[in-house]
Amino acid sequence: MSSKMEGPLVTIVVVSYNHSKYIKENLNSVKHQTYKNIQLIVGDDASQDHSVKIFEQWLKENEYPAEKNFHSYNTGLAQMLNECIELAKGKYIKLIAADDFLHPEAIERCVSKLESLGEEFGMIYTDTFAVDDSSAIIPDIADYNTSGNVAPLVFRQELIKGNRIPALTVMMRRKALIETGKYDSKFIVEDYYRWLKINEKYLISYIPEKLAYYRTHAENISKTRAERVETEFVMLQTMFDKDGKVKDKINGFIQQKYLSGQDISEEFFTLYKKYPFHVKRLIFCIQNHIPPSLYKIACKFF
Repeated sequence: MSSKMEGPLVTIVVVSYNHSKYIKENLNSVKHQTYKNIQLIVGDDASQDHSVKIFEQWLKENEYPAEKNFHSYNTGLAQMLNECIELAKGKYIKLIAADDFLHPEAIERCVSKLESLGEEFGMIYTDTFAVDDSSAIIPDIADYNTSGNVAPLVFRQELIKGNRIPALTVMMRRKALIETGKYDSKFIVEDYYRWLKINEKYLISYIPEKLAYYRTHAENISKTRAERVETEFVMLQTMFDKDGKVKDKINGFIQQKYLSGQDISEEFFTLYKKYPFHVKRLIFCIQNHIPPSLYKIACKFF
């Protein structure tokens, strides 16, 4: 497969936001893929550095064809991805941030595996190296083998417990991506949302090999952003948990927010009321603005 063009077209979408120092390494990893039937799409969301210049320079120097989607103002990742996907022509699609990069056999191995599987498999992912700012390999950020090396039907049930998929390693069938709708700008954790939607309709496969390089950055995530990410994870679990697999986590999260006097958004509360395994007394107390101090008394009546 590595030297032939008759394999299915694969679209690789590389998106950047202030990733100028990493773009060449990313694009070199695309160029050096053993699998050659690739449509490259590059996108930049109005970076404040010279990312677009680096993109243009590399494409010219390497005489590598690419579709370009360069924004003059920042729209956010979801809009950028949706626009790039509209340009995609491949049977399979890979989305990757410009600060990460690929193992030379990443595309070949993923295509080979997906082609050997039935149409019921909508996507595949792999293990990944972690690298520092200088691209030196560092200790793994997670154990993907433990969660990935299970039967596909088991993985389908387990994914609701948390995001077990490194986004940079994923290859999706274009059909599965389109069927599950556009990326939603209201979620920071748009990747997990996508996996859960695909997981409802398709099976997911895993290759237990490190076929990508995930860049870790020194900047610490802000407390506010970390809290938002945690809340979004629980919101998505509330939306997709049909069997009560994470009911204790969801109910405990809502209860903790209520008892500590934290705001619960109307959107989240609406989702929780529809959740089949919600706690009725929590619904009652929140809906009727019962002070947390009276919660134990209210519990006696439910």
